[in-house]
Amino acid sequence: MKVQELRQLTPKKLQEELKKAQRELAGVRFHVKTGQNQNHAQIKKLKTSVARILTLLAESSRKNIPLASQEKQS
Repeated sequence: MKVQELRQLTPKKLQEELKKAQRELAGVRFHVKTGQNQNHAQIKKLKTSVARILTLLAESSRKNIPLASQEKQS
């Protein structure tokens, strides 16, 4: 999925996409190790997808937390 598509998802849907991508990555790694799949590039693509989703989840969690400097002023 592209970043623009991922940004439109809710955090709950992002968590689901993350689990799906991680499961798929584990499966592809297994198939590459056992010789059933020779497509090593697919691992890189899946790792990138996982990193994108984790980044978006971190961004969304930071938006919900007030900054420390704002708390002191209140």
